[in-house]
Amino acid sequence: MEQADNIKKAISIFNKVNDYLMKTYFSSLINDITPKQFNVLRSVYDMQPVNVQTIAKKYNLSMSSVSQLITKLEKESYLHRELNPENRREILLTLGPKGQEYFDEYERIDQFIIERYYSHFSMEETQQLKEIANKLYRVVTGENSDK
Repeated sequence: MEQADNIKKAISIFNKVNDYLMKTYFSSLINDITPKQFNVLRSVYDMQPVNVQTIAKKYNLSMSSVSQLITKLEKESYLHRELNPENRREILLTLGPKGQEYFDEYERIDQFIIERYYSHFSMEETQQLKEIANKLYRVVTGENSDK
């Protein structure tokens, strides 16, 4: 029971920290796009160029749903889509100009938060935090992560 209580308290605290950081620093970015659009955009940012099928599979969405999300993001210059020159049946996604600006700002805010708040942790504490997060990821997904 004590372990469960500690876990619930830790999760609650992390949620409060994330809520504060989102409201205080990331709110200007969030108002522009929906959470689903952000997930798609983040995946493109992380994996570009990436095909539409990979995005659909990652979020367990239909190709139709992904296409609608992509169309809106492309229309607003967050994404760019083009045919894969090596496989003309495949559509590849990359960041558009507004998407690149979005993540430049996102990374700037992220770096500010790291310098302002996470710099209060020692290198050993940040290593422990990373190891705990990786262990939780492996337990939950059965996969191995070292990001």
